[in-house]
Amino acid sequence: MYPFSIFLSANMYGTSEPSEPTGPIQTEELKGVPSAPGQVISTRETDTSVLIQWAPPKEPNNLIGYYIDQCVKGSKDWTSANHKPHKSTKFVVSGLTTGETYIFRVQAINELGLSDESQESAPLSVKAALKPPSAPYTIALLNCDGHSMVLNWQKPLHSGGAKIKEYYVDKRRAGTTMWREINIPPLTERGLTEGAVYQFQVYAANIAGLGPASRHSADYTCEAWNMPEPGPAYDLTFCEVRDDSLVVEWQKPHYTGSGPITGYQVEYAKQGTSNWITANETAVSHRFLKVTSLEVGTNYVFRVRAVNAAGTGMASMSSDAVVAKAVPGAQEMSCEVEQKTGDIVFSFESCQMSEESHFVWKKNYKEITDFSKGIVIKTEGSHTKLIFKNADKEDFGTYSVSVTNTDGVISSSHLILLCFSPLLSSPLVIPLKSELSYKILERGRMRFWLQAEEISSNVTYKFFANDKELSGAPNHMGHDVSTGVIEFIMDHFTEENEGTFTCQITDGGGKAQSSLVLIGNGKRLCGLLFKCEHTLACLASASIAAVFRLWSNLAHFHHVTSLCWKLCSSPVLSLHQFSMKTAGIYKATISDDRGKDMSQIDISGKGTMISNLGSPPPGSSAADLVISCTATGIQLQCHMKYYTSEMNITWLHGDKGMYSIIITDLENSYKRTLELSGDVNESLRPRCVCCLPLQTLSLTCTVCGDPRPQVSWLKNGADVEHAISLDQGKFASLTIKGVSMDDSGRYTMIVQNKYGGESVDIVVSVYRHGEKIPEAKPTLTPKTIIPPKLPIEMPQPKTAPSPAPSSPSPAPPKSPAPGRGVKSPTPTRRK
Repeated sequence: MYPFSIFLSANMYGTSEPSEPTGPIQTEELKGVPSAPGQVISTRETDTSVLIQWAPPKEPNNLIGYYIDQCVKGSKDWTSANHKPHKSTKFVVSGLTTGETYIFRVQAINELGLSDESQESAPLSVKAALKPPSAPYTIALLNCDGHSMVLNWQKPLHSGGAKIKEYYVDKRRAGTTMWREINIPPLTERGLTEGAVYQFQVYAANIAGLGPASRHSADYTCEAWNMPEPGPAYDLTFCEVRDDSLVVEWQKPHYTGSGPITGYQVEYAKQGTSNWITANETAVSHRFLKVTSLEVGTNYVFRVRAVNAAGTGMASMSSDAVVAKAVPGAQEMSCEVEQKTGDIVFSFESCQMSEESHFVWKKNYKEITDFSKGIVIKTEGSHTKLIFKNADKEDFGTYSVSVTNTDGVISSSHLILLCFSPLLSSPLVIPLKSELSYKILERGRMRFWLQAEEISSNVTYKFFANDKELSGAPNHMGHDVSTGVIEFIMDHFTEENEGTFTCQITDGGGKAQSSLVLIGNGKRLCGLLFKCEHTLACLASASIAAVFRLWSNLAHFHHVTSLCWKLCSSPVLSLHQFSMKTAGIYKATISDDRGKDMSQIDISGKGTMISNLGSPPPGSSAADLVISCTATGIQLQCHMKYYTSEMNITWLHGDKGMYSIIITDLENSYKRTLELSGDVNESLRPRCVCCLPLQTLSLTCTVCGDPRPQVSWLKNGADVEHAISLDQGKFASLTIKGVSMDDSGRYTMIVQNKYGGESVDIVVSVYRHGEKIPEAKPTLTPKTIIPPKLPIEMPQPKTAPSPAPSSPSPAPPKSPAPGRGVKSPTPTRRK
């Protein structure tokens, strides 16, 4: 304990007397820094500030104050919210980013330093604090039966940042001041006295509490309605507001009068005037109307009247004023078709969104709630999509999307109109590079194929022959995504298979169909392809098969459509057998309530479609005979473009290696011949080569075979010692450098694989300088055919050592081997 006193004070005249000593003062011992503050709670205040509260430390230890730290969620960048100690346990953090999520913590401080950090607060998004909603307004009477009334009112302009949960209704007798709470949902007020006059007021409530009361309604007398005209419509809303137009929507009246409602009339006037203009002279049956010819930037009010057989009913309450002006920054809805799947996609991006905003998709201004038919809605942030997986005629209509709760104003919505009907007026067609075609393969097989511009891995397809679906085994069906080719290989094509062949393709929402008609006229096989042009946006194609029929897609026609076929002015419904007798000009007439159209096709035999007038006989399509070496031996083959089972094939073997094939059809015979004698095949004669000494001689021959043959060389029956090479697997060479007189002789090249082989002789003559080189007269000696051996003994040629290079090429540098103890360049992790 220590006493203190001020002994002297001095000025220019001298010093004073000493002061009285203080009492004893006890010094305190500091125990350390404060303990960490308690739980930290953050609360929304405004759209740029947050209120922070916390519990004081259990051990203050001469606490001086607190420091508050803030950090964006997901980062570790902590910054101080205050620059000097704050003494209270509440603090408002300002200057925050609206919509960002923050985390907070607190530290205590005394003379010895800072305490440990408190626990972090729960993440909090910065936005305005919740508050009760504003008051409803415009209370209207919709119906009265003498004991109860049906009321309607406009929603509050501001929701308070949360969804409105409930409404509370008060009533009182006209001329009194005491309000009685009703609060009986729905909106019907029970227990009223018939003939009495009432007033009403309404409250809205959300999670933050009860909002203020609305202005009281007009005086309503509790008398039963019995007028024949309908009651008023209600809940007028607006969408697709443009500079000179907008769309009005409303709800059906509760009181319909003496008969059903047949239509509605919309009236509008400039705000502040009573000059009401009827927007539609003819009543509309639906509950929406597009009002046009408005003045840009002018405020308008609207009301709706319902109509029945008795006349026009009372008008609805006037709407809120709406400005005929497009919302700045508003974007239009876009539409596209996915290339891969064929899905139709509507896309929209909002320029105004709040946390409570959501998108509402509508068809014909009714919210879409049925998603069982392949309609999908996808929303991410401010972007939304409406996807049609399998669009059909039932999806015709007008589609729109609205955004609710923009900037906290519930009644504000931005809708964009797009008519869907034109997209489905014609089917989604997969573009084809080539129509259905055919190719005759060996052993009576037939290949049918077509090529699409592009197909996905999910493509499906079916092949039909005379309206019967073709199956797989023993046939083959497949496709190639990279090329877009789809094929069907028929294992055995006969006369019974003649008729119409069709391929139907489905890939996502796209479809395609192509047909090919293969028919016989009793003499030959021909290929015909019939197509019918587009008429009245109806895709129709005619097919000739066992039964002549018409295929058409009539999804576009909205009324009963009649189809009739005429053959040379004689009515015909079906043609059970098609032949030359039934050839003619076919006409298709398509008509509905909008008119008619006609298309025709000429299969009369006077054009180029009948094969006996324009296409060659099938037998004449035979190509020349060719030699082919196969696993079963050497074959003579004749390729034909057209082949039928009626053809008769005969093979003949004549003198001197003469082979012939005779093809006989129903009209003519065709002969193809191949000679294997040495008189014709110049390549079978032995070759003679003359050269001078010291030159380089290269003997080269082209070889082929499967499997790849082995090549060996002989000189006068013995192995050679010169350089032998096989370039690119098909050019066999024997190279002799510095030719001398000793190199003259007969050289034999032998080509052989497991199926056999061949050999050919080449005579080489070397002459001295100055000697006359005689003219070579080779003898007509054919090549020698070597039959296969079991097991096959392949000759092993001797390969001469390759000469040393004239100038050594530098060796590529070697990568230096890493030395011992060298560490990886990867930086070490900081502890």
